[in-house]
Amino acid sequence: MSQLLTDAELEVLSGLKRPGAQVKWLRDQGINCFIRADGKPSVTWDFVNNPRGMLVHHKSSEPNFGALSNA
Repeated sequence: MSQLLTDAELEVLSGLKRPGAQVKWLRDQGINCFIRADGKPSVTWDFVNNPRGMLVHHKSSEPNFGALSNA
């Protein structure tokens, strides 16, 4: 499980102190975050290191035999 960034780490990463500004900055960078009940962003290091999302696309290791019938 990935560790959540601390409030201090979020401030260093974004360069911003206000939670609302941090949320905007994170989203502008493509980093997915959640908003805690206190209004502060919550984000894991996984999302920081892979800002475009946690989806990993696996390519099929088998050929596309369907393409042969269209030739």
